Amino acid sequence: MSKPVQSKAGPLSADIKAMVMTNVIAVGSLVLFGAMGLAIATVATGMPWG
Repeated sequence: MSKPVQSKAGPLSADIKAMVMTNVIAVGSLVLFGAMGLAIATVATGMPWG
């Protein structure tokens, strides 16, 4: 009888954690730069806050 084939791939959870963290950092930076852009545009146009 032959041995069952075993996968040589690493654990999938580490790859998923890396992808999730990359996406969280990307979305966070997009939100931060968007807020900074809105703040700069608001100050540049002289519109009051709120």
